[in-house]
Amino acid sequence: MNDEVATSPMVVEAKYEDVSQLNFSKLYSPKMKSVYWRYFGFPSNDNDEVITKQNVVCIKCHKVLTNHGNTTNLRAHLQHRHKDLFKALCQENDIQVPPRKTPRNLTHPPLSKRNVSSRRVKLEFINNRTHHDNEEDEDMDEAAAAAAAMQAEDDAASQTMLYETMVPLTYDDADNLVEEEERTISIEPRDLKYGRKRKSTAASGTMHFTRSNIKHEEGTGGSQVRNNYITNLPEALADIVVRDLRNVETLYDLGISEFIRLAMGNLASLPMPQKIDSLISEQHASKFLEIGDFTREFTAEKPYSLAFEQWLNVEQRRFLSIHHHYLSDETQCVRSVLYATIEYTDYISFDDVLTDFYLPNCTLAIVNYDDEEDLLQTYLKEKNIPVVLCYVSVIDKCLRRVFELEDVASSLEQVKDIIQRHSAEISSKVSELPAYNEHFPWTLYELLKFFAESISWSEDMDQLVITAKTVTEALSALVIALDTLRGEDMPLCSMLSPITSKILIKKLGIAEQDDPLMMNIKRTIANVLQNHIIANDTLTSAALLDPRFHRLTTIDNFDSCVRMLTQKYNKTFGGGISGGTDSQSGDSAEVAATASVSSTPTVTIKTEPNVNVSFNPELELLFDVAEIPSPPKRDADSTVETDLKRYRNEVIVQLDESPIEWWNKMGHIYGTLRDLATLYQGVPGVVNLNFKKVLREQIYDYNKRFMLTGSQSQVDAILFLNRNSSLKDTIYV
Repeated sequence: MNDEVATSPMVVEAKYEDVSQLNFSKLYSPKMKSVYWRYFGFPSNDNDEVITKQNVVCIKCHKVLTNHGNTTNLRAHLQHRHKDLFKALCQENDIQVPPRKTPRNLTHPPLSKRNVSSRRVKLEFINNRTHHDNEEDEDMDEAAAAAAAMQAEDDAASQTMLYETMVPLTYDDADNLVEEEERTISIEPRDLKYGRKRKSTAASGTMHFTRSNIKHEEGTGGSQVRNNYITNLPEALADIVVRDLRNVETLYDLGISEFIRLAMGNLASLPMPQKIDSLISEQHASKFLEIGDFTREFTAEKPYSLAFEQWLNVEQRRFLSIHHHYLSDETQCVRSVLYATIEYTDYISFDDVLTDFYLPNCTLAIVNYDDEEDLLQTYLKEKNIPVVLCYVSVIDKCLRRVFELEDVASSLEQVKDIIQRHSAEISSKVSELPAYNEHFPWTLYELLKFFAESISWSEDMDQLVITAKTVTEALSALVIALDTLRGEDMPLCSMLSPITSKILIKKLGIAEQDDPLMMNIKRTIANVLQNHIIANDTLTSAALLDPRFHRLTTIDNFDSCVRMLTQKYNKTFGGGISGGTDSQSGDSAEVAATASVSSTPTVTIKTEPNVNVSFNPELELLFDVAEIPSPPKRDADSTVETDLKRYRNEVIVQLDESPIEWWNKMGHIYGTLRDLATLYQGVPGVVNLNFKKVLREQIYDYNKRFMLTGSQSQVDAILFLNRNSSLKDTIYV
């Protein structure tokens, strides 16, 4: 008999009316408090799946016993069948054994039909009788079992086995399960007492029930032990609402409410919905108060950014989720907090909504929709807060513009029609068909790619296949852009302009071999990227202040960026005035900031790559730092414009260098730029990080939020707690 350790045994529960059906090859025996469990185990198969926990098997004699949840039956078996072993076990562990009582069923007269019908008897004691070789006894009903029991009454050996099968009356103890160690004991096939084959109810390797660590309440009797999984049902239900982004009313649907009642031991009724709502509101109020205090203190002293996400629910009500982004002093990483979700109406007052924020310190606002006449964007412009469209939304806009092109739109309709017409045949050959979702334009890209690459079509569809491949090839530039952002823990806005510049040059440039459709698609994408990213002074300024990208981006608006940065420096940091001229217009330049500069001359500043910072390999595909020319000698001026020109000529930084750490080490050399860089270091280029998920998960999360209904406060509380934390750190004990 070989001992093996089961790493993660699976449980396939089954109830056997006849233990002769039990076919096993191993015994799985987790360590218990009781010493008697050393010699017993649960029957399991070759895949380490526990077949049943309603029976246990003796390791010594392979006797199958009924498991009543305690060690009484196990102890009686050892005491009666393995007397020497039991005696040694008692001496070793100082076990005091009381005198054994005579079971009542040894002296009573033969069982009557009435007695048999009121008692369930296991069939271990009749396995050696004539029914053992009869195939029909696998379906033996309770009446046949009773008859066999009455026939066995006169047999002393059978009486003894019957006694072992039932719960002995000698001991009343219950031992708690300890999930510390697990072991399996292999049994050779020739040693099996019960050789009958039983058809498996589960495929090999399939886990039907996951075994979890459960704390049992102690009791005096095995039948009285009850497992308490949930300490507070209302809090547990509230936590389900928060974690799953569901409405409170869904807890009272027929299926889930019945399941909860059964899981709680036939609970009479569930807590009232008002109780669940009250718990969620209380937790939201408490946590929002903490975040509100932090927000007021932080934004009054340090720069930050805001992000606004507009969305609709199933009732076509418009909501606005407000995110707060800032640079953590402890981790030097960008942190994101969902501040609030409001119902977006024409009568909303943003002064009241954003009352916790000191808006003059807000560097930038990211939005996920393009509407310059919108109430929110008008308000932000009045507060002199630059507004930038989320990069994911820019990419989606590129996709929609391409799919609106006449040639592409007609090809898409044909592809949809063909796939729908042949859906039955296609479904038999592929695991899943791509589904179109109007809120996610990438689903159309996946549909075209599937049509062009996954299926072989007849020759009459060659032109349509070529068109689909042309579209997907042109859109691959956008795939590269998003994959580059996905490689970052938090993609900063300083990356957007450099990445877009390289995409325009390397992927969207017109080539001689491009057909008219390809050129049209490239121009369409390039126009959107140019208008929203390249021409944006704020994004260009952020790129200039990132030492990794300041010279690797196309800058057509350098002079306007200098003026904007100079104004921002004077307004935020109170710089002085110095003369200067605008090289483009020849007019007097705006007020320029001054700052002290180190008197030690420095010709070139080169830094080694930081091995502690995770590097995004996608950046190497876009940029080649070897193209950077040798830097010239530095100038003596200290205005924003001269510092910027000198900084662009002198600084060469590897792509894996952290811009935050670089400015902390080298910023004293460029005083004005160091201060300005702090304004953009905590500004991401996206509203949230949902775009990192696979498309299926994005759609699933969208649909869950789409189904949220109820009052604004309910929706706000559920989303707030879901994003920031759960109701309780520990509900289950």
